[in-house]
Amino acid sequence: MSEHTPDDLAADTTGKSKADSLPPLPVKNRSFLCFLGTQGLGAFNDNVFKQLVLLLGIGYLMAGVEYQAVVQFLFALPFLLFSGLAGDISDRLSKGRLMVMCKLAEIIIALLGVGVFFMMSTADAANTPVYLWLLAAVVFLLGTQSAFFGPPKYGGIPELVRASDLTSATGMTQMTTFLAIIFGVALAGLLADLFAGRLYLAGLVTVSIAVLGTLASLGIARNPPSDPQRRISARSFTSNLRTLVGIWRTDGLMMRIMVIYSWFWFLGGVTLTAINAYGRFQLGMNNFSTSLLVATTSLGIACGSMLVARLSHGKVRVGLVVPAFIALTVCLCVFALLPVYYPTAEDIERFNQLKLSPEQLESTHIIPLAAYATRASAYTLCFLLGIASGFYSVPLLTFIQARPAASEKGRVFAAVNWLNWVFILTAALTYGAGMTLLANRANLLLAALGVLTLFMGSMLLPGIFRRLRQQRPGFVYFREAGEDPTVS
Repeated sequence: MSEHTPDDLAADTTGKSKADSLPPLPVKNRSFLCFLGTQGLGAFNDNVFKQLVLLLGIGYLMAGVEYQAVVQFLFALPFLLFSGLAGDISDRLSKGRLMVMCKLAEIIIALLGVGVFFMMSTADAANTPVYLWLLAAVVFLLGTQSAFFGPPKYGGIPELVRASDLTSATGMTQMTTFLAIIFGVALAGLLADLFAGRLYLAGLVTVSIAVLGTLASLGIARNPPSDPQRRISARSFTSNLRTLVGIWRTDGLMMRIMVIYSWFWFLGGVTLTAINAYGRFQLGMNNFSTSLLVATTSLGIACGSMLVARLSHGKVRVGLVVPAFIALTVCLCVFALLPVYYPTAEDIERFNQLKLSPEQLESTHIIPLAAYATRASAYTLCFLLGIASGFYSVPLLTFIQARPAASEKGRVFAAVNWLNWVFILTAALTYGAGMTLLANRANLLLAALGVLTLFMGSMLLPGIFRRLRQQRPGFVYFREAGEDPTVS
């Protein structure tokens, strides 16, 4: 029996398996490299397109709701509707083959986006709300594609790497995902400024990215289905609820880990959207500089994800979540202390009138540019916020990946995705309500989010660590690189 401490946890794998014969990470495992490229390009493309739409709609109200909140809601909705079906399909079919099919769908969706951007560029400005709704519909389709890609993506990692490499593989996946977000969001800001009024050219970039991602997916191993007898029926749409109820009844530790991991996505849903409004309405920055704020946060997550993977040494150190929670709370609350501009309703109305004319918008100085020290402090806070988020998410995600039996990974990850997107959907509603309640003062919304984070940590973490101390048996620990896993 191995020696361990309460903050060290790995999940439920048993003995030797086919995965143990796989090549080591990273360069010798070509299938995993293709997987990294596929999911990285997918995340990159999602964020280029979605950020283009979000920047285009900052300040608009759709059906009385802030447009960014509408877009985030529609992106999240497919995960609630289709994740159960996606999980059953992921277990019944080869995960590698399913990822290729999802990437082909991404090309079609990107082409639809180009069409809407082109129609918008040739139409009268009075019709802008109509095309914003059409773009939101394309975002819904993009969310649907992502909902079907999620279960084979996360459930497939244990099929592509050795058990002792799972933590490193998770860290690499998180790192490439958030590097993709960094460059995707930054590129979107640059394209929005460069092709203002001609965003169909930016849309063509997203088509090219989708094609590259599809080519990369062809190199992912086509492993046999984990459960080829899994039935696909109308019950598949509600299978997530049954899975979650089953986990709640039989594995309280897993359920709490899933909930606290989903809080990470709630934080991201509110924070990254609020940063767009913060940069434009309170720091007076252009699209590119505002997108760099979001990208800096993602850079921090990528750095934090790799750092925690190196510090873990093959173990899942859930204890790292505690300092991460504290750092997240502090960083979010400090946003309220920076001296920024507080826009009026008239400022925002005038801002939206000039939004599609960047030169005229900049010359009018509707939103004054914040002092250099304030902007530098905002970038620093975003980076530190990202590092804390990486330390927070990787141990929890690795636990969730390894805990289920092989035949259940697709179904469990569909349920995890579903729960994540319940929190993201709630984040969209929270952002819309918060910005209305706080009169578009995004810095105060971020501070309120910090207080909520402290509350969540104090509610859930004590129960998690109490169960970790109680449930020692059945977990796998890895001593040093190259040694066999031992089951405690």
